[in-house]
Amino acid sequence: MSQTASQPPERKRHLVRIIAPAVGLLAAGLLVWQGSYAAFSATTVDTGNTWAAGSLVLTNNGGTAVYSAATSATFGGANLKPGATGTTCLTVKSTGTAAGTLAMYRSALADSAPSLGAQIQLTVTEGVPATDVQANCTGFPVAGLTTVATNQPVSTFPSSFATATGTTPVAAGTVLEAYKVVWTFVTTGTNPGDTALMGKTVTAAFTWEIQ
Repeated sequence: MSQTASQPPERKRHLVRIIAPAVGLLAAGLLVWQGSYAAFSATTVDTGNTWAAGSLVLTNNGGTAVYSAATSATFGGANLKPGATGTTCLTVKSTGTAAGTLAMYRSALADSAPSLGAQIQLTVTEGVPATDVQANCTGFPVAGLTTVATNQPVSTFPSSFATATGTTPVAAGTVLEAYKVVWTFVTTGTNPGDTALMGKTVTAAFTWEIQ
């Protein structure tokens, strides 16, 4: 009786011994399959991305055939009297790799008292020439001109890029911009006022800037 009663548990243990390895093999197979599945991979890549800044470069010819970063004494005159006038041209050359906006402004001023700068008025026009424009304005364009200043006293000429008038868009590459500067020594309107200006001097610097 005791042997018969013990047979069912023994049979169960036998089944467990048979089934356990099979379950283990199945689990191992699942692990292998999952591991193989996880090993599948694909990528795409984009390399060598570079950002390089462009350059803005300006020179002027001071009314001559030679371009330079700085020129001097292009405009003006000596021993002047009210009514005296003069006209001078120069060419500004942009050779940058980036486009920008070009403007002319007064960057320095040394004036007298009373102010001679208040009586020296400038009218400035700008145009795109076919080639270099020299001091005598030969080749200065006659159409498509931009007014930079009209009868503007040297003493109150715009003195920064932000306040400059007649700004011009400039493309990348080599671009020429010609400027015609007409200056006039205007009277104060009175003989005493004009007489007070005898021997006086005003000196100004002008800058062309591209941003």
